[in-house]
Amino acid sequence: MLIADRVDADAEADLSYRARSTAERLDVDAEELAATVAVTPSERGVRLETAAGGFDRSDRGETIAVGEGDGESDDDIPAEAETTDELPAGWRLADDNETALVTGDGVAAAATGGGYSPSPRSGSAPSEDEVRDRRIEAARVAGQAAADEADRFAESPLGEAALPELGGFETVLLVPDAAGGPFPLSVPDDVDAFAAGFETNPNDLRDIDGTAENAYVVRPAAAPDELDDGTVRRLVRTVDPADPVEMDITRSDGVVLVDAVVEAPPELDREASPDARIRSEFDRAAGTVTFEHVEGEAVPADELEVWHDGEEVSDTVLDGKEFTAGDEITVETGLIATVTLRWFDPDANVYDTYASEQVDREAFAVDYDMSDETLELAYEAERSADASDLRLVHRGERGVQTAGEEFTDGTLTPGDAVTVDDVSIGDSVQLEFDVEQPSGGDSLIYYRASPPRVWVHSHGEGGTTVGYDGEKPRPADAFVTLLDGEPTDAQFADEHDTLSGGEELVLGELPLGKTLTVEWREPDEPVVIADHEVVPNTRASIEYDPDAGEITVQHRSGRTLPASELELQVGRSPADVQPGDELDEFGPDDSFAAPVPPLSRVRLVWTGGDREHHLGGTTTARDAVAATYDADSEAMTVEYVGEQPADPDRLRVSVNGAGELGGRERGRESAFAAEHDELTSGDTVTVDDVGLDDTVVVSVHTEFENGSATSSVGYFSAAPRRGFVVNDGDGGGEGSGVTLRYVGEVRRDADAFRVLIDGEPATEQPADETDRLTGGETLSLGDLSAGTTVAVEWTAGDETRTVTEHVIPPQATFEVAYEPADDGEGGVVTFSHVGGDALDADRLDVVVEPATEGLRPWDSDADEVTAGDETSVAVDSEPGLAAVVFAEGEVLHRERLNRDG
Repeated sequence: MLIADRVDADAEADLSYRARSTAERLDVDAEELAATVAVTPSERGVRLETAAGGFDRSDRGETIAVGEGDGESDDDIPAEAETTDELPAGWRLADDNETALVTGDGVAAAATGGGYSPSPRSGSAPSEDEVRDRRIEAARVAGQAAADEADRFAESPLGEAALPELGGFETVLLVPDAAGGPFPLSVPDDVDAFAAGFETNPNDLRDIDGTAENAYVVRPAAAPDELDDGTVRRLVRTVDPADPVEMDITRSDGVVLVDAVVEAPPELDREASPDARIRSEFDRAAGTVTFEHVEGEAVPADELEVWHDGEEVSDTVLDGKEFTAGDEITVETGLIATVTLRWFDPDANVYDTYASEQVDREAFAVDYDMSDETLELAYEAERSADASDLRLVHRGERGVQTAGEEFTDGTLTPGDAVTVDDVSIGDSVQLEFDVEQPSGGDSLIYYRASPPRVWVHSHGEGGTTVGYDGEKPRPADAFVTLLDGEPTDAQFADEHDTLSGGEELVLGELPLGKTLTVEWREPDEPVVIADHEVVPNTRASIEYDPDAGEITVQHRSGRTLPASELELQVGRSPADVQPGDELDEFGPDDSFAAPVPPLSRVRLVWTGGDREHHLGGTTTARDAVAATYDADSEAMTVEYVGEQPADPDRLRVSVNGAGELGGRERGRESAFAAEHDELTSGDTVTVDDVGLDDTVVVSVHTEFENGSATSSVGYFSAAPRRGFVVNDGDGGGEGSGVTLRYVGEVRRDADAFRVLIDGEPATEQPADETDRLTGGETLSLGDLSAGTTVAVEWTAGDETRTVTEHVIPPQATFEVAYEPADDGEGGVVTFSHVGGDALDADRLDVVVEPATEGLRPWDSDADEVTAGDETSVAVDSEPGLAAVVFAEGEVLHRERLNRDG
């Protein structure tokens, strides 16, 4: 799959996700980019990203090869580098241990990855050298293509057909192999390849105002005339991120051309839809699906849509102006169908799916034979059914393909069956509906050929335990547990004939460093279903003493270990003091101390196995940074307040905007190191241009041989995120003693905060107690009655912001009872107010999980809820949890009803 983007951006924030990723990968500024292409091969092991623009050739990484005639003197070319005419003159092939690069002036390609996740039968993952060779080869081939030494995709049949048609679009998607591309389960079999041109970035199509025009070039597997318009339309609807409203289809020069007018697709908005609980029920004997409005608000009929097998049938089944409690809608489906009832508001372009059914799942039986690698799907209903809207799909290591067309090309009669061959472990077989389904849809049958599951866990006292977690019973002697290839003394078959789920095999304390393997030997070839290195279950705590400048490492749980097999690391390097210097072994109640600089990443690891195993860690002096924000100048001052001198180069300062996952770092050099040679208490740096929605992040940065690590020690938001917490005292009434406590991360002026009680300024304000809030300061508000709203506003920004809002909860007692229905299907949950304060009914809600899917009013007709009042909720299945909630946020009572859950 290839995705090409035109780029016209002045800043990184203006780039699309793909272009931003490429810019970061190649270390290119946004304004220097003109175009990017992201390439994902069908093997999924190596990913290639290319870019063109106004940037210089990169000198990053170890030089592997250079193109002949690049103008460099021999002195500039490393002696071990290859000189080749397979790369364009002036180009350079390099690798930096993570990325292989081939670059020239104004053009670059980066190859990453090269590994894969092996299947249970495919052996081990590739080595680091193999991964490196794969990505270097991918980058080399990209350079060879530029030098006309390898085939170019633009000159392939799809490239030559599609690019002249789509070259003017902002983004172009090319899928040269439909079966192995990004939409394999949805692209029709008679489509061989296709390309799409999008007028605007595909990520933005879901939010367009009005319409956009996209175009498609489709290469059929056979003659263009044999690819019908319905299939083409289904392909476009599958691929396009927007909702096609018009399509113009033509055929020319062996391909199908589509001009599509699209609009933003409807968005899911459960809050906008009428609050109604609707359930669906399939009547097998009648061949119908009935949607019943159980309770809640009425739904206008002109906002309801009923879909049946890809067609909207609302006009034929809806009767009346609204769908209210007690009403039913019945759809004649037969024995095989997909039906959906949804609410849709065309003006706001939003929807909510009330109920959906795919029937009849119980009419099919799946029998998988792992030895023969065959899957049989049988139709076992009592009557015949039309299966022409179904498709059977087999997905595996060989790609995605349709299977058993004779099974789905007409009518199924009882006893009909189809066999899918070559279904290996890890493959999946799906019987799905080959029709348009609003808001997507589930498969009718889904089966994944997977070995049974077991888990391996090391307990503090019992040692290592293996548990069976399979979905169906299997012979116990089919599972063999091995330690370094030899059977363990205990086996599942010693205690069980059959494993049905939940059985455990306790192996006790095994020798550390050994490999525990569980084999499943029911197939002809044993399958490894668990591979686990025996590592210690030991846990250690590490506490830092800022006054002494040292840490104390304490054994907390797990087995005793030889001290010689432990290593204390500071920044991934051995510390000056090691456990073996102080102890012979590290067991319960043992501890040792070691001097460690502040702002250091410290960890204790076990080194007795093939790889290090983490036992405990911390970052020293995590609380050694504080911050003050000046809203007028939009500047955040970060101050070091630690007791011990610190290395400023360890600290990094970045700024995150609202909604950003990563921060924009203020230079690669530490901001503290730029101003201080050594950090002592009181040293500061100032970060400018920090908007009210920004957060300054202070991190400890550690570099080591194979990479680096960052541990955040401070998040300082420009505008307060939390402000104050409210302590209700006794929860209202006499002597409640309500207090506010400042919990903000940033030191702020007290007069910037205003406390309101039921909307009016409180008698006591933070500025009456102190000039500066640094954390932990309290303010007493006296006795406040239940239902009183306490709010705190921050007034220092460009607009007043509410940073704390809390309703004093009432003191009331509730009981919950569940009465199952006589037929065992659901029942009734009853809530009772049995004592305490009276409550406003419009502020009281109940929750029954999973039935209510959120809050439900206690009683919309009542004004007040007092002792003796009750309300009930009907449920379709056994409830798990019930709760009473006041003011949409304060839980007054919570009770688990399913004790086994």
